Amino acid sequence: GYRIVHLLVLLLLSAIPNIFLNLPVRILADIYAERRRKKALQRSKVKIHGYDVMLTEKLVFCIVAVPTLWIIYGLMLVFFTEFDGPTITLCIMCLPSFAYMGIIASEAGMVDAKDLRPYFMRLLPSTRKRLRALPGQRRQLQRDLRAMIRKVGPAFGELYYGKEINWNEIQELARKNSDVIFKAASTGDFQGLQNASTETAELPAVKKDQ
Repeated sequence: GYRIVHLLVLLLLSAIPNIFLNLPVRILADIYAERRRKKALQRSKVKIHGYDVMLTEKLVFCIVAVPTLWIIYGLMLVFFTEFDGPTITLCIMCLPSFAYMGIIASEAGMVDAKDLRPYFMRLLPSTRKRLRALPGQRRQLQRDLRAMIRKVGPAFGELYYGKEINWNEIQELARKNSDVIFKAASTGDFQGLQNASTETAELPAVKKDQ
């Protein structure tokens, strides 16, 4: 409930500045950048999509269009309202802050919207069925993992049975027998790995790093 209310509040806060300050520039920038991208593709023989051109053109367009939009709004306040000079100046000076607040609120709203997806997914019957099956799948996975460890573990010899292991020596042995380890993992035959691991029995043991 809190996330839904939080999302609605953020959308309301960001709606007005985004609609009047950011949305017009975004739409015009997309149109302008797409036209420039098509022209760049026609002139170039190496570009495939020209997305780099779109990014550059959007950036250049926004640098010019954003302050231009603010000036237009300022002129509208001058000619179509009865506000005095200090009020109009204050409104114009607040436009950058309003635009920035709209962007920040929109980003926070998008994060909340992504977090809401699992809550909505739980309402679906198919999702509920999968969630009910998860505990059984976890228990089966634990049993399979323990069975695999009991099967594979003895093939590692001292590495499996020993309580104090010299890991530097074990790593050196693993590098020397990498082909044997890869073959055992590919075929499931751990006999060769067990023979190689018997070499660790003669290695000096040290306390295992915690």
